Amino acid sequence: MSNPLYIAGLLSQYLPENAITGVLANIDVETGGSFDYTQKQENGPGYGLFQFDYQKPYYFKYLEKEGLNDSAKSQVMFMADAIYNNKSDAEGKYTGALDLGGPARRAIQKSFEEGSAADITKTFSEKYEKPSKPHMKKRLESAEKFESFRGLFTNPLSLP
Repeated sequence: MSNPLYIAGLLSQYLPENAITGVLANIDVETGGSFDYTQKQENGPGYGLFQFDYQKPYYFKYLEKEGLNDSAKSQVMFMADAIYNNKSDAEGKYTGALDLGGPARRAIQKSFEEGSAADITKTFSEKYEKPSKPHMKKRLESAEKFESFRGLFTNPLSLP
């Protein structure tokens, strides 16, 4: 089991500070508060911090291609690649590990840069997580809770 501060530290390596609260809130709900990268969905196929479902085969292919082991950091790296990798080949085919689609990637990127914690929480849930049961109220409550610790995620020695 990991703790939210550890996961926030990983997120801070790949995401703007503004995005950490909203993504952390989603991880909180997806893992049932365990923040465990090996968390399995009860009675379902979900796995990991983001409860990879349809993403799971893409994630394990990414690990193999990159020579990585399954870890919290690898899962965060995979998620960040899906959001920030805008590369395509000569024929215009997307070359990233997981194609969310250009409009979804752009919406998440814009939200990460300009959105409030609530906006980021909603956008990340709707465009990346795509849960069958959104539990949006729980996600937003979690974001509100984590927002009070903003600043500690990227500078743990400062006080909020």
